[in-house]
Amino acid sequence: VPIQLPKTTDQLTVLLCVSGEQPGFVLAYLNASQNGVHLLAVPAGLQVTFADEDAALADCYTAAGPARCRQALMECLPLPEDTRYLALSEAVLERITARYGPVRVGFSGAMTAGELARYGRDSRVQGLSAAEAHGFLTGMDADAVVPQAHRAAARGAVWDAFFRQNLDLLPGALPQALRSVSASLLTDLTALDLDTLDRTLEFLANNEAQIETQVLPGDEQAGRYTLNEESLAAVQSFFNCLLYTSPSPRDGATPRM
Repeated sequence: VPIQLPKTTDQLTVLLCVSGEQPGFVLAYLNASQNGVHLLAVPAGLQVTFADEDAALADCYTAAGPARCRQALMECLPLPEDTRYLALSEAVLERITARYGPVRVGFSGAMTAGELARYGRDSRVQGLSAAEAHGFLTGMDADAVVPQAHRAAARGAVWDAFFRQNLDLLPGALPQALRSVSASLLTDLTALDLDTLDRTLEFLANNEAQIETQVLPGDEQAGRYTLNEESLAAVQSFFNCLLYTSPSPRDGATPRM
């Protein structure tokens, strides 16, 4: 029986954006050689540089779209140079995920009991359709009462549950679904990228990949979410590799992998 071995090209990093009045962001890193699906939830209020000023990532999306958000994140975080972006509307997301049924997700690790109660929920695992999950997450963002890190963690929990429950079903189906709605997407994913996605998902599904989800650390004050010393270390851990910087970021350079 041939042994399937991953190639160095069997990996893909994508900034996932769910569009709307309250856009949401998750960085997805799929790597066959690490046999892992890594998800990093990025708070929508993260302060990035836009038009030579500080602005929330969500405002950057509203003004200039997902490509500019990807660029802004690459200016402040050591993301791979080949990081892609994929923006989906609520309707497109529902269309793609409808075949998989409700996602079974628990928010106890993301939010406090009081925060859940505020939205009529509790710590029990519950089934949510894409529309229900979207409404819950964007509703919290609109209220801006729950801390941004908790809101991002809740978003990460939904994506984590989706990949855990459906990983065996995603090879072939997810790339094909993206091809079928390509006219409705904002993305720089190429045909070769979709082939890479298909191949990588197949390897991950066949080898019971580990799925890990975290929230980008930062400091929150007065609605602003800013990077701190833990942020770069968390991104380094996220990609599970060493960062090489020359010159030092103190000299104005952005570290790259």
